[in-house]
Order: sequence, then C-alpha cells, then structure tokens
Amino acid sequence: MVKRLVTKARLRAMAPWAALSVLFVATSVVVGLFAFVNDSERVTIGAHAAVVSPTFDGHATVDLGAVLPRFRLASSDPLGIGVYIDVQETDAANLTDLINRDALIAAQPEGEIARIQQTVQEMAVDDALAGAGTGFLVVVLVATLWTMIGVRRRRELWHLVHRHERRVEHRAIVVLVAMLITIASIFGPGRMRRVEAPATQWISLAQLLPQLDLDDQLKGVEVAAGFSTTGGVGVIKTAVETYQRSTQFYGQLKDKVNGVKRQIHQPGKDEKVAIQVNDRHDNIGMDPVAAEIAKAAGAKLLIDAGDDTSSGQEWEMFSVNSLRQHFKDFKVVAVAGNHDAGGHVEAAYRKSGFTVLDSKPVEVDGIRFLGDSDPTKTGLGSADQPGDETVDHQSKRLADIACDQPSDKRIATFVVHDPSSFADTASRGCATLLLSGHLHHQVGPETKVVDGRPVTTYTNGTTGGAAYAFALGYTLRRPGEVTLITYLKGEPVGLQTVTAELTGDITVGAYTPLSS
Repeated sequence: MVKRLVTKARLRAMAPWAALSVLFVATSVVVGLFAFVNDSERVTIGAHAAVVSPTFDGHATVDLGAVLPRFRLASSDPLGIGVYIDVQETDAANLTDLINRDALIAAQPEGEIARIQQTVQEMAVDDALAGAGTGFLVVVLVATLWTMIGVRRRRELWHLVHRHERRVEHRAIVVLVAMLITIASIFGPGRMRRVEAPATQWISLAQLLPQLDLDDQLKGVEVAAGFSTTGGVGVIKTAVETYQRSTQFYGQLKDKVNGVKRQIHQPGKDEKVAIQVNDRHDNIGMDPVAAEIAKAAGAKLLIDAGDDTSSGQEWEMFSVNSLRQHFKDFKVVAVAGNHDAGGHVEAAYRKSGFTVLDSKPVEVDGIRFLGDSDPTKTGLGSADQPGDETVDHQSKRLADIACDQPSDKRIATFVVHDPSSFADTASRGCATLLLSGHLHHQVGPETKVVDGRPVTTYTNGTTGGAAYAFALGYTLRRPGEVTLITYLKGEPVGLQTVTAELTGDITVGAYTPLSS
C-alpha cells in the first residue's frame, strides 16, 4: 500500500515535467515545420537570381517565368523534400546567350545542386532553431504562470472548469486562436509564398521531343504542359541539343583519362600529389575531367591559380560551386585572378573551405605556401583597371615576405595568378617552386640555381581552354591543361602536364623531375 502511494506521489511530481516536455516538443515541431514550409531564400543560380523554397512534393521544380515553361525533376530525398525555384532576373545580354549558359551549366549541375541542397539544409536548421526557441519560450511562460497561480488557485480553477465546462472551452478556443494568430504574424505573411495551382499537367521531355535521343537524366525531366510549352518547343530543343553536345564532348574526355592512366606518374612512398588548375573562366565542363585526372594520379590537394570566372560577378559563383563539388574531398589552396576581382570569388572560396593565400605564409598538407590574389581588376571584354597596388609592387612586397622567412621555413610553393607577381621572389631565390597562370599557355618549367638553391618557375596553361576571358561552351577553344605536382616531405620533386586536346583526346606530358 505504501509503495503504491509513493509511486502515485512520484507520478504526480513528474507529471508537470512530462507535460512541459510534451509542450516543448509539440510547439517546437509545429512552429519549426510551419516556418520551414513557408521559408524561402534568395540565391544566385547560374546566370540568374532566384528564390528557393522547400516543398514536400518530392520534386525539384524550376519556374522560368512567363516566356519559358516550368520543368521539374524527381528529388532523391528519402523524406520527399523538394524545392521550388523561382528564377528571376538575369544579366544575360539576350535570350540565346541565356539559353546557352543555362544548358551548359545543366550539363554539369553537381555544383548548383549541392548549393541548393546546402541552402535548404541551412533553412531547415534555422527554422528548427526558431521552433526550439519558441518551444522553450512557451514552456517558460507556462511554467511561470503555473508557479504564479499556486496550488490553491489551481484547485479553484479545476473546480471552476467542472462547473462551467462549456464557458471554459470557449475561452480556451479563443486563447488557442490568439496564439495561432501570434505565431502566424511572426512567420508571415511576408514569408508566405504563392502556392502552385494543383491543375498543372506535366509531360516528359521524351514526349515533347520524340526526335531526340535523350540520356537517363533528361528522361527524368518533366515540362509543364500549356501554351508556354507549345510556343517554346524550339527553345527547349536548342537548349537540349546544347546540353547534349556538352555532355558528350566532356564525357568522352573524362572516359579517355582511364586509357592514359599508365602514362601518369604515380606517387612513391611518402610522396604526395597536387593538381594545379587556373584560367577556367567559367568552363565547368572541364571540372569532372580534371577531377578524373587527379584521381588517376592519386592527388589529394588542389592548387587554384585564379581566373575561375570571367568578370567576378555574383552569378558566376556556379564556377566555384562546381570546383568545390568535384574536388570536395581535396584540400584546396587558391588565389583569385584579375577576372575574379570584386570580392565575390574570394568570399565563395572561403565559404567553400578553401585556403585563400593572402600574403601570409601558411602550411597546408605539410607544404609551406605563400601567395596572394591578383591586384588588377579586369571585366569581361574590358580593359585592366588598377587595384590597391600594381603587379610590380606586389612582386616586390611578396618577395620581401618570402625572403624574410627563416631557412628552416623556406617557402616550398609560391602561388600567384600573373607570373609577373613572382618575378622578384624568383630572382632573389626565396622560394623553391613558383606557380602562376594568366597567360593561357604553358611556360616552363625553368630551373635556376640562386645562392646555391634551385628555384623553379612554372606557368600552367588554361584549364578551361579559354581563348579569351569567357570559356563556357560545349567544346574547348584552346587545349585545356592541368599540371600534376609531386611532393616529397613537403618539397616539390616533379611536374607533369595532362592536356585535353581540341580533338577530344587526352595527352600526357613527360614527368619532369625537379632539382633538389
């Protein structure tokens, strides 16, 4: 009997805590879900500004506006979470330019997909925290009121409930409605988005374009039926053909890497391999090819010598997103080029977890680096504009930093975009290997002995096959080049180029040992 009384007393003591826990969980879940389904985020996707909103329809739906049709692709999320992407303004000069950009980006969508997934995940975390915060606040308020009312008053209210049950029910409903209105005022109406009409009918691309042989990815794409689709079939066909040419050309290049793997130098014991890319100029088509070459060489470090974009605009961050996605398991050391000026590119580097060289010696993967982004600003088709310093001044300033290092902390790898920026360091012999890009053709490697130490300068050609500032296209305009750099105990010991030719072949240069 005593045990039962003790048990009942414990249950009565625990009941308020259990009730508060249930209240916290329920409030957190309801508010968090309400916030999530009504959330949205403005992002840049390819050549567009866009608003991304989460959905639960199991599809990624892209709304291109009134002229072009909407299309969607089934989401791979096991919970059925999808996204609605409202594509808005663009800086493309004309419709043809816009379609070509979008089609070519779609040919290598991994970077943009990862960016959207990250955006949705960030929204989910923020909304979950908002829900938990609201749940905690409600629990505190309820617990405070419960304590303030006291035991005696609660008993009186309990008896009042039984006496005036219907009146209390009405009051409870009023209080509940008031709470819901308060919550809605916090999370809307500014965050509420227009819900898509349920009458939308979808047809597959295969039905819309029966004359084209579509790959598996395109077969999963559906297009909204209606006037826009009928009037835009020619536009869609052009985009699909551009996409197909791009995926075919770069897909074949990637497949051919395996055929030349035996020609690629393999690291020995205690050796590490880095891959250098530069002057991609928005050509994300080469990224899976470069990543396949890195895989064949056993590389784990990426050295990016700049000009990933053509004008450093925010819409070009798809280029950095693509690089991050294809080299997601790599440590990355990067500098921005003259076409990356404006701050967007370096910010994207840092957000992607890259180590951005900024005139301070830093050790990455056991290799001591020094470098800096290019001081010159160059837009797409515009003349060079001076930045905070000239290239000559940067060269002298970086040389002073490199030469001021103690002998046991000598700079192993010096990275800049313009080879003119490493001229003084090379002539003074204060770094072992000096890397650059900018020229769009290979120069070196050239080794000289300065004060008894070998100094090698090397300029890698354009990885993006850029003849000019803009290289995005379904084929190469120049050979696309990467360089494999072998390190032993943190010191460079060899270089080897691998080139994607205009003919669609992969050629491997001879392995060049470096003097030690």
